[in-house]
Amino acid sequence: MAFTGFSTDELIGLPPEFFTEVSPFITLPSELKVTLHIFYRLSRQRRQARHPRRISWDELGQDRVLRQGLRAISKVRSPEELLEEGINAAVRRGSLLHVAQPGDGRIINWYLVNTAANRAWLEQVGRGWDGQPAEGIAPEQRPSVLALYEQNIGLITPLLLDELREAEERYPPRWVEEAIREAVRSNVRSWRYVRKVLERWESNGRGDATDRVERHCPIDVEKYTSGAFGRPFRLGSDTGDC
Repeated sequence: MAFTGFSTDELIGLPPEFFTEVSPFITLPSELKVTLHIFYRLSRQRRQARHPRRISWDELGQDRVLRQGLRAISKVRSPEELLEEGINAAVRRGSLLHVAQPGDGRIINWYLVNTAANRAWLEQVGRGWDGQPAEGIAPEQRPSVLALYEQNIGLITPLLLDELREAEERYPPRWVEEAIREAVRSNVRSWRYVRKVLERWESNGRGDATDRVERHCPIDVEKYTSGAFGRPFRLGSDTGDC
């Protein structure tokens, strides 16, 4: 169906830098569509005293127009996947800002346009999972696994939240940190890869000294106090086996 024309001469303003420093370098259709749609949604918001114009992941995920636009990009990829791709790209580029804050008993991902005023607001309230306390979150309450993931891998969607919390309870914090670092070193920035690393360590061990400590496994003293080289190191007691 052909487009029949606009209903008004009024235009939605965009910062000039968008056309000179942002759009010429965008290669992902998802990033372009998500960025433009966020500008549109924010332009229709009223300014509030407590915080600047912002939009949440939930609002974007439920936006019928945006979902329709993302479906037009690909018939095999879901709108949620394309939304995540596009918004991650925009945040990495710096055209959008991201902050995670508590709300309704959970963490809410908020997105803002990268302006001087919005950057100042973020400095005032803190950066949530990015390393400083956000509004209403004490430092000891920050979800460390969530922080590590978001800083090194990418956006935490509601679909990933439960898995990350389960990993936080199941594995030692050092394991999770090292698994994320291994994913970064291998340039495979995905939760699936991190999870596979953790599962492998859980089944086979990490193969180093810290593996025994973290698994609460005492050193096999008998192994080193018996045989041809045992006499100099014999301790006179048996510590048992692991």
